[in-house]
Amino acid sequence: MSHPDYYKILGVPRSASEEDIKKAYRKLARKHHPDLNPGDAKAEAEFKKLAEANDVLSDAEKRKNYDTYGDPAGPGAQVPPGFQQDAGFSFEDVFGGFAGGGFGGRPTRRGPERGEDLIHTVRLGFREAFEGTRLSLRVNRSEPCLTCRGTGESGKKQETCRTCGGKGKLGGGSGFLSFGRTCPDCGGRGVRVPACPDCGGAGRLPRQETVAIAIPPGVEDGAKLRVGGKGEAGRRGGGPGDLFLQISMEPDARFERKGANLYVRLPVSFSEAALGAKVDVPTPEGQATIKVPPGTQTGAKLRLKGQGMPIPKGSQRGDLIAEVAVVTPAIQDERSKELLRELADLNDEDVRKQRSASHG
Repeated sequence: MSHPDYYKILGVPRSASEEDIKKAYRKLARKHHPDLNPGDAKAEAEFKKLAEANDVLSDAEKRKNYDTYGDPAGPGAQVPPGFQQDAGFSFEDVFGGFAGGGFGGRPTRRGPERGEDLIHTVRLGFREAFEGTRLSLRVNRSEPCLTCRGTGESGKKQETCRTCGGKGKLGGGSGFLSFGRTCPDCGGRGVRVPACPDCGGAGRLPRQETVAIAIPPGVEDGAKLRVGGKGEAGRRGGGPGDLFLQISMEPDARFERKGANLYVRLPVSFSEAALGAKVDVPTPEGQATIKVPPGTQTGAKLRLKGQGMPIPKGSQRGDLIAEVAVVTPAIQDERSKELLRELADLNDEDVRKQRSASHG
């Protein structure tokens, strides 16, 4: 059985995301919905195509089968030899009773559905992450329609579903073991209440909201912060989804962060490294003094406890680790050169020989 180009029907590329498909369907469904176009057979036919396309592309497994095999039911979706297509019932007619309380029972109406979660990326500077901050984020989300209270239905009486003609299924014909899909407009009931005129049957309406968000001190790059109930509105009385903030950190010119610890490069002079010294080192709150032991070498790590990043949900902080970089002086005058030669005669050893012996 050949299937139409569902992507073309919804006007989306084959690479479209799940959210792109939902948006395209909602927009076109409102335009062609039978309740909003009474007596328009063309709009009704177009709406049926849209409903079928959305049914396939919004289902991950059906979409994968459709993309791979050209059939939402997969590679084995052929009628077995010896069966005819005109016997008058489908797989759902035969086996649907096990889930619905007995053979021949009509599928029940779908219950409440929780709203989708939303994800927003928030970029923070070092100072904001260290101290914590409060953000005001403008979020495009939805809320239940007040007219229908989120049901998507008007106050009128039930009528035969125009999308499926009262059958409760779309596609696949009516033959024996046919592969009809549940009608997305009536949930397989075959009857429905006319759509709410305000939300077009969606049960929710778009809105833009400014959400105040507290960012805790010490938040890390890649962290996800949850703001409960600020996602999309639920359907048919379901609760709202959540808003998640994906944290992205801007690099800092002074500090490299690893968890709660901060690393900083600490240049020291030749004499400071040789004789030892007390030198200033930058910290998130200003400067601190650190002791450089005599004979310190490049690459040595000196630690200041509790001078790193705050640890979220706690009162402790990480450490500040200063990595020493000994700066060799650029000698220009003869007097300095003479002093260094004298120092070499008194103290220099064969450091390459020592290194070879330590690796022998």
